[in-house]
Amino acid sequence: MKKILLITFSLLTLYSFSQKTVTAYIEARASIDILGNIYLNNILEPKKLSRVDSLINYSQVNQIINLREPIKIINKLSENGWTLVTVTNILSDKEGRPNSSIILYYFKKNFELLQKND
Repeated sequence: MKKILLITFSLLTLYSFSQKTVTAYIEARASIDILGNIYLNNILEPKKLSRVDSLINYSQVNQIINLREPIKIINKLSENGWTLVTVTNILSDKEGRPNSSIILYYFKKNFELLQKND
């Protein structure tokens, strides 16, 4: 009886499952017009999807970005699990002349994957 219990216990512990956290990042580009209005562009889906990229629902993210108001977009993305990591302002002119600048919004989301360990 002890041998049967030992064999059953070893078989049950042989196959275990664990969760692995994978972090995905997206970059949303925005442009500013002369009046100071910010317009976000749609996020392009990469042609070659990596394992992490395949977890992102790009159509849902682009629907949120079509709201066109940055505060509403940030709030809606945070409701869907995305966290604003950083915002960067890039001047598109290297010589410092007044030109339209670009704002980069970086968001991240953690995905938990179930892994089978042998």
